Amino acid sequence: MIHWAIIGLGDVCTIKSGPAFYKSDGSTLSAVMRRTPNAAQEWIQTNKDNLPNDVKGYDNIKDMIHDMSSNGRKLDAIYISSPPGSHLENVRAICTAIDSLPSSSSSKTNNNKIKAVYIEKPCGRCAWETNAMIDELKHRNIKFYPAYVSRAHERTQVLQKLLKDGLIGDKVLNVKYTQVGSSLARGLDDIGSKSSSDIPWRLNAQYSGGGLIMDMGCHILDRLDYLFGPILNVKSNVLRKGKGESYPLVEDYVAMTATIDKCNWSPINSESATVDCTWDFSPPNKDESKEEIDELIITGNQGLIRTGGMGAGLPIDILDLNGKIINTIEFNAPLHAAQPLIQAVVNELRNVNEDGLEKFGLTRSPARADNAIRTSEVLDSILSSYYGGRHDEYWRRVESWPGLSIGEEESS
Repeated sequence: MIHWAIIGLGDVCTIKSGPAFYKSDGSTLSAVMRRTPNAAQEWIQTNKDNLPNDVKGYDNIKDMIHDMSSNGRKLDAIYISSPPGSHLENVRAICTAIDSLPSSSSSKTNNNKIKAVYIEKPCGRCAWETNAMIDELKHRNIKFYPAYVSRAHERTQVLQKLLKDGLIGDKVLNVKYTQVGSSLARGLDDIGSKSSSDIPWRLNAQYSGGGLIMDMGCHILDRLDYLFGPILNVKSNVLRKGKGESYPLVEDYVAMTATIDKCNWSPINSESATVDCTWDFSPPNKDESKEEIDELIITGNQGLIRTGGMGAGLPIDILDLNGKIINTIEFNAPLHAAQPLIQAVVNELRNVNEDGLEKFGLTRSPARADNAIRTSEVLDSILSSYYGGRHDEYWRRVESWPGLSIGEEESS
């Protein structure tokens, strides 16, 4: 049994991921932590009808790790679900707490120690933060798992098989992704009525690392990496189309072109395939309506695949070169979007063998440290021009962001 703790109890813990830690086979939730005094215990009380009976609440990481390492309790893995701006801080706090345990503590023995940290995507606000977290954990022989949940979804696994089986030929020529308008679900729909202090954390670079491409686009970039190979030769046009003093200073429009590098994991030859992605989260102009779009098109030398980008239950269409639909494959989205990946992580930590594949799903996590780094690096390449580089604490120097016009800088 893998015993988990959760750091941060935001909305992602309600449905997407939280329940998966005690619903997955061989997994249970033992502790939760929230910095606000008594908030963790209040969360437990609110959700007690669905939680294991012995979940404990804590106000800080050190107390949680020290307490869970004594009194016959057990802690194997930790999920960090706080906003990205605190991920590195939380990893360092975990490592400091582990290092400060008494040398006789059972948590430092091989049969009862923290084995892994599972971190909500996009992991760091930039690549150097992602690398720093991985280095901290690697130094202590703790595995790093990024929460790129779509890798483990049935839809992604089926898509991988379709490519391998040659449904669109033996070579990918182009991958195109378009997302328009989905910002309405993330707080931009009534942004004009909010003050700058009420801007959602996902639209504040200090907490998120950038605009909504950090929160939503990272999934697409990571999935392209998983299906086809590393993304190279990134060129981008990054803008802030929304206006007004209360409007977030982060970008809301990104157009990217790139190519796919050769790799040893893609199920189809994708080397040198072109990539065209557009994320338009900007509000419509006055008297303008925007059609919501979420579309991924993969063009092979003998056909096309068309599907949505963000939802695990969206169908896959297989088309011929003339655009005629040959077949449509339907899917049911998992109740908890993160559960297939969390189950895979648990299986790997428990060393479930291939004989358990049918019962347990993937026996090894398809999301690992190296793909988290690559996706962070691609995001940096895309957004570097807007933020004037992402090699430092760029979220603290808004006045130097060249992506903002002079007037916008002064109004900030």
